[in-house]
Amino acid sequence: MLNVWRLRILDVFERTGTVRATADELALSPSAVSQQLSALEAESGVALFERRGRALLLTPAGAALAERSRDVLESLDEIEAELSDARTEPTGKVRLGGFASSLSPLLIPAVRALASEHPRLEVELLEIEPREAVAALHQGRLDLAVTVDEADGTLVSPALSVTALSSDPLMAVLPAGHPLAGHSSIVLADLAGERWALDHEGTYLGDLVPRECRRAGFEPRVAGRFSSYGVLLAHVAATDSVAVLPELAVDPRMPVVARPVTALADRRIVVASRRGAAARPALRAVVDALALVARS
Repeated sequence: MLNVWRLRILDVFERTGTVRATADELALSPSAVSQQLSALEAESGVALFERRGRALLLTPAGAALAERSRDVLESLDEIEAELSDARTEPTGKVRLGGFASSLSPLLIPAVRALASEHPRLEVELLEIEPREAVAALHQGRLDLAVTVDEADGTLVSPALSVTALSSDPLMAVLPAGHPLAGHSSIVLADLAGERWALDHEGTYLGDLVPRECRRAGFEPRVAGRFSSYGVLLAHVAATDSVAVLPELAVDPRMPVVARPVTALADRRIVVASRRGAAARPALRAVVDALALVARS
């Protein structure tokens, strides 16, 4: 009998290409991944892998099993969804993740509405960076993830079901008394001489904002990096730094001014799940609630 968990590991290995990348995505050690793949090969009775130098590659039989394993895993999710569908009321626990600026305006209102509409449905929230959210879905740590479609191919997968929720424009955030505060929009190059408050390196915004500044012809002069948007906004208000943030992240109670940035594309906010699980009544109820809040 083939082990379902090992088939999931094989699926990730086929997609990521290395034992280390598979281990990182599944939060396992490389040795544990190697052991599980070896055990799967022994269970199958055929050679699934071959060594070329230091690289581990799939044989034709391994590639065929990886392709079929996706069908198996999706079918298991669909069976679970069909069993759940036998209940008229969405019930059970849904683990819902979202990035920091989506929690207050999107996720929390949706969960509040679900609590009154579907009292037997329990939603557990997790704050998670967009770049970590898809991996968390594949790992099974999340059932649904509200994330940002960066158009980098991350969300283009036969294993995922993706629903668009809204767009979120990027805004220049300025102190209330800034000379450009009265403008209806901002050209990024006009902020070349400013001190900048940024998100941490390696995060979506922490990388995007410096990259866009360089495209505009300047290197941002970093005054601070903060993981909390509340602290970042407080820094702008108190020290006359500037920032670029999504509109969702700008707290209207803060003494700052937010203006659209010319030529910066809006973020596309989506909710994603594993495709086989997308039909579960509990997940459909959460997606519908998120879509309703996003439209309001």
